[in-house]
Amino acid sequence: MVLKTLRTKTKGIMIIVAVAFVISIFAGYGFYSRKGDSSAGKDRVVAKANGTNIMLSQIDMGVRQLMEQMGISNLAQEQYYVLRKHILDQIILDMELDKEVKKNKIEVADEEIEAAMERIAAQFPTKEAYQDYLKAYNIREEDLKKELSRQLAQQKLLQAVVKVDDTITEEEVKEFYEVNGDTYFVRPEGLWVNYAIFSDGKIAQEARDALADGQPWDEVMERYSDKILHSTPYDNPLLLSMATIEAQEGMASLRELKAGDVSQPTQLDTDQIAVYLVKEHQKQEKIPFEEVKDSIKLALNQQKMQAQRQAYLQELIDNADVNIVDASVFEAPQRQEQPQQPDGQQDVDEQQSETSTNEAAQQSDLPSQESQESQSVQQSQSDSETK
Repeated sequence: MVLKTLRTKTKGIMIIVAVAFVISIFAGYGFYSRKGDSSAGKDRVVAKANGTNIMLSQIDMGVRQLMEQMGISNLAQEQYYVLRKHILDQIILDMELDKEVKKNKIEVADEEIEAAMERIAAQFPTKEAYQDYLKAYNIREEDLKKELSRQLAQQKLLQAVVKVDDTITEEEVKEFYEVNGDTYFVRPEGLWVNYAIFSDGKIAQEARDALADGQPWDEVMERYSDKILHSTPYDNPLLLSMATIEAQEGMASLRELKAGDVSQPTQLDTDQIAVYLVKEHQKQEKIPFEEVKDSIKLALNQQKMQAQRQAYLQELIDNADVNIVDASVFEAPQRQEQPQQPDGQQDVDEQQSETSTNEAAQQSDLPSQESQESQSVQQSQSDSETK
């Protein structure tokens, strides 16, 4: 199961990493270190791409960072090899994208880099917190700007080679709707409601009473605007499905309300109280084609672009000059067939096969958990250490 999940999730790794979204740059920044973890005692060349050595430490650092991003702490040994191969592909792809950027003379303006830097800094509560983060991980702003420039250039490259597909026909859209309409385009049974969320139960009751007396929704919302945490405009109600209503404690009474009725204040949690105005009941229905055709066309366009992008990236990898120096790093050892186990013993053996990453490392010359450096080693940190 874990192996299947990994294979599914890692199919899009090449695209996800190559098209790094700047607003979350620290999550993917330094996905692997070109220099790897030099503290690893058994480092060696495991592959060469365009004459450039790829070290075992680079591969395993990328695996650890990917596992961290995917929220995986333990892997059986054979699953670790699957991720190693994906990381190798990513390293090769990154090199090839840099070559294509240079070949196509793609440049990134200083203003674009500065805007990206500002978006990164904005993720931190204060400017001081941002600076503290850089210092904690030994990241120099100069190196960060260089890495941003490189990634932004890769984004521009992909935007240039993968064009928006405007060839989706009305017939294709209708066919998708007919085939998938009952699955994707169903409006569930529920209630269309306006709602307002308060932090003060007394204020919520006052607002509710005003609405029950017939005062217009938007006027009441305006009057209590400084006391409301969130609310919907009258002309933009929310559809609450019956499944949601039944799953939420305290909302069951909404089922009994008629159009125009106002609920009593409903406690959502310790500091949130909601008031609902029911606008109408919704029966389950298939959403009309006219309401969704534009969304379907957009989705089909994006699907074609995704396929074009994936094909382009895979072609870069396939055409790269790669020499695998140590194939054993990327291929799990073949298991010898074991004699039939008595009942109950097989389950024990299966549990034992799910070894931790640390155990897999010990069996395959990987750096042990105790020798691993910080999981958040960044590319600019590596660059800084060489200067």
